[in-house]
Amino acid sequence: MKNWNKFNGLLAVAALAMGCETIETKACTLIGCESGLTVALQAATWPSGSWRVEAKVGDETRSCTVTIPLPSDGQAVCAGALRLGTSGSALVAAQQSLSSVHLPDTPTAVTLTVLRDGSVLASKTFSPSYTSSEPNGPGCGPTCTQANAALNW
Repeated sequence: MKNWNKFNGLLAVAALAMGCETIETKACTLIGCESGLTVALQAATWPSGSWRVEAKVGDETRSCTVTIPLPSDGQAVCAGALRLGTSGSALVAAQQSLSSVHLPDTPTAVTLTVLRDGSVLASKTFSPSYTSSEPNGPGCGPTCTQANAALNW
């Protein structure tokens, strides 16, 4: 076995001396990412009531309704084609808010509307500009396509 290890070592040295390329290994990390459009929701106040967010993508309208005060368990609000981010579920109602809307696909245009107790507070059409990234390095996957925007009122 000792002779075999010496032989392998000599082969490696000979290969380097002859100008042979060495085999490089790719080191990839395990960072995750999520594709889609994320719109930050920014309001001066978030009074108690029934909040509804609607996203019109082509002929499809997606929506999610949540009530402030928020459930204290901090669970995600709505899932699937439209997801709402919330903030402060463990705090008093006056410190709670909706923080964002996430659409997991990459629409070329979307109209977002925010309503409270049936009244429209804000509405805006977005034409997102997406960028792709590979957070674990080139060729390591996943590749995510993302855009960010903000809706203020």
